[in-house]
Amino acid sequence: MNVLDIKNLKVIFRTEEGFVRAVEGVDLHIGEGERVAIVGESGCGKSVTSLACMNLLTTPPAYVTADSFVFTDHDGHKHNILEKTENEMLALRAEEMAMIFQDPSTFLNPVMTIGEQLDEVFIYHMNMKPKDARECSLAMMRKVGIPDPEMRASQYPHELSGGLKQRILIAMATSLSPRLLIADEPTTALDVTIQAQILRLISERCAKEKMSLLMITHDLGVVREMADRVYVMYCGKIVEEGSIEEILKRPQHPYTKALIDTVPGMDEEVDRFVQIPHNVPHPMHKPQGCYFSNRCAYCTDLCRTKQPPLFDRGDGRKIRCYYTPEELWLKSY
Repeated sequence: MNVLDIKNLKVIFRTEEGFVRAVEGVDLHIGEGERVAIVGESGCGKSVTSLACMNLLTTPPAYVTADSFVFTDHDGHKHNILEKTENEMLALRAEEMAMIFQDPSTFLNPVMTIGEQLDEVFIYHMNMKPKDARECSLAMMRKVGIPDPEMRASQYPHELSGGLKQRILIAMATSLSPRLLIADEPTTALDVTIQAQILRLISERCAKEKMSLLMITHDLGVVREMADRVYVMYCGKIVEEGSIEEILKRPQHPYTKALIDTVPGMDEEVDRFVQIPHNVPHPMHKPQGCYFSNRCAYCTDLCRTKQPPLFDRGDGRKIRCYYTPEELWLKSY
């Protein structure tokens, strides 16, 4: 059973300069207990997709449409997310679906103590009394490895380190054991050691509470550790889909291969680092044909004039490219 099933998701922003097509026809599904990642460079539409999943995009300026947008809760009831009112979404969030945001400093309320913000989750969603809510808050802080939770509960966000603030967000997001947890670049602002701790914590919480996970990231190292299945996103479109083993060992899209090549292995000696030429196109000025054509070493006239469909290669592998995998690999090695 799929926890989340989205078909032909489109997100368009209206600006003074014109319309921005941030997400173009994305299909996305997440199974029960499955860990899925969306990977790509900044500006590819990953975070917008995750916000659309939580129905957190305000209309206007965002216009969100989909042929199907179904979320299945703990009881097996199906919900059309796009038809939900804000009050109905408030009931679903935290209890059924929750999100860990990229920068905890902008998410936590600077004028409320950590304990007060955690207490609100239990008071609002579980109708607990303040004393009982505080006990649950302290218990959750212990579960996510926060030392001396009684003291931390009385502190304000600015008194905590980035790693501790991210642990607080994880505690808030997982306190009610949601069916789906969305993590949007949860380790971007953290150093390498703390990153590993946070990723391990998210993985442990998902396994213990049997939560499905949608991880948004540009870091292939994170994908390798956290995902069962991967969507590679570029310029608002999915360009490749497959299992983590298949994606990393035998990428079939030039963009996926380029992303992997930019990260050298620990035992690999390199004279110079690989860099993908140019930048992600501005969403209002995408190339005609394949959006990756102006950066692709294998581009042909067909690529420049006609957008390739998402070809189904079988066994869950999908690729938006006119090249066959054999042609790509023969030209690469």
